[in-house]
Amino acid sequence: MSSTIAEQIYLSLTDQIISGKLAPGQRIEEQTVATQFGISRTPVRDALRQLAGSGLVEFRPHRGAMVANLDLAQLGEMLEALEELEALCARLAAQRMSAVERKQLELMTHQQTEAVKAKDDALYWKLNDEFHEAIYKGADNRSIHEITENFRRRVMPFRSFLFSLGNRMPTAFGEHQEILEAILASDTERAYKAMRNHSGNSNVRLINFLRDREQENTAQPKPKAGRR
Repeated sequence: MSSTIAEQIYLSLTDQIISGKLAPGQRIEEQTVATQFGISRTPVRDALRQLAGSGLVEFRPHRGAMVANLDLAQLGEMLEALEELEALCARLAAQRMSAVERKQLELMTHQQTEAVKAKDDALYWKLNDEFHEAIYKGADNRSIHEITENFRRRVMPFRSFLFSLGNRMPTAFGEHQEILEAILASDTERAYKAMRNHSGNSNVRLINFLRDREQENTAQPKPKAGRR
């Protein structure tokens, strides 16, 4: 039960950080969060550790958990690494996926078709995660799978912005179809390029969005200090 609550807190704090409700450098009080959710501090600590692993929170001596400053350069490097890792997984999956795994991937893509038609964003992005995970697994290399999954988890709080930007779902689905066709054809280089293009498009869109938002926040006038 505790892990479920910790996950809920993690998602809630992630949303508050990404939306700007919790500002960079702002302290996150464990007891305040625990009181808000009506729970003990243990799952709050678990959630904060997850956030620290994602780079959204940092722990400072004598101050506790603080909202980390968003470093777009560092995030860009992580996304670039993930782009290459996912492309490598697709290349290996095109070569190593079993017939059963290929059929499962094809079924996922068919389910995504239905989600796109129904404009069901929640279902589509759930299937999107399953699609990528299936390709990591299909690469049949435990080390590459673990490294890629770790990078994906670390950038996921930022990539969740893509869910709300609009028009990404049908485009992403078309890119998934290209990846699927390459894997079913056992065309390793085409699979590599298709996945690299897919991840790259998402990453460029994300970085541009975050950079624009950062500039908007910087341009906003600061409130004047009250008279004493």
